[in-house]
Amino acid sequence: MNYYYIHPFKPQYFFPETFKKHAVFISFFKPYTLIGKISWALFKNLYLYRVCFGKSNIEAFIPEKEIRKIIGVEALMAFNIGTPGPEQKITGLGWDKNNYFFIKHAQTPLSINNVVNEYHILRQLSTLNFVPKIQSFHQDEKQVLLKTDVLMGTRLGNVPLSEKILNCLHTLAEFSIILDNKVASSLKLVFAHGDFCPWNMMEQNGQILLFDWEMGKNYPLGYDLFTFLFQTKFLLEPEKLIPYILSENRDIIDQYFHHYKIYEWNKYLLAFSKEKVSLESKKEGKGMLSQYKILLDYVEKA
Repeated sequence: MNYYYIHPFKPQYFFPETFKKHAVFISFFKPYTLIGKISWALFKNLYLYRVCFGKSNIEAFIPEKEIRKIIGVEALMAFNIGTPGPEQKITGLGWDKNNYFFIKHAQTPLSINNVVNEYHILRQLSTLNFVPKIQSFHQDEKQVLLKTDVLMGTRLGNVPLSEKILNCLHTLAEFSIILDNKVASSLKLVFAHGDFCPWNMMEQNGQILLFDWEMGKNYPLGYDLFTFLFQTKFLLEPEKLIPYILSENRDIIDQYFHHYKIYEWNKYLLAFSKEKVSLESKKEGKGMLSQYKILLDYVEKA
């Protein structure tokens, strides 16, 4: 099967030749930077531009043959190779026999653990209408593949924290999830998505939809709230300083914690900062370690 890839100098997303016939494939990639938006516009609208970045065989990037042994050879697929490192996994959107589906394929020990964790979470969240439903799950000695429904909605951009998002957080916090990977803490623990950011969200008819649950576990209260605030700003608005982020969101942070009758939330922000520093320090390339170290230093001094 022939594929076109984006971006030109860093092949990451691979689209089939007929991807424009399926709106769901177009929603697979959401650019947040100006360069990304320009590149995506050229890619979608100019055939000659796409041809410059074509591949008839993508095995150098993606184990397509292994994946198709599990999902079938006829499925039309778009792939994302993910971020290199121990957590790297392949994600994909597919269409087969009038059925759209989403996959995660993992082969490294850490990524396998993450996908298995997501599988267990989605099984327990199956009654919620804002998470994807499992279609199938495959695991053998060298790989796992999770196949789910595709959430249909509008991908969120860099949106502010809102009442709608708070309501989603409250719903998650009230859900009882049985997992082995909770964070040790003397603070109030609640179930959290773990990577609660706009790029893992959609909106449909006014409701927030959530995907990518592999980091879900029981965290100190506010973990998802602070992830939404700081991880989003650190990546999409790095010029914003920590005091400004806190000051412009203080009222809604207060509102969130007051719902649980907690009126002093600095210790929860401290627990969040420590957890993020620990997680980022284990990543290849150290991710956003420097930003979270600055946040931790700020909170400790405050």
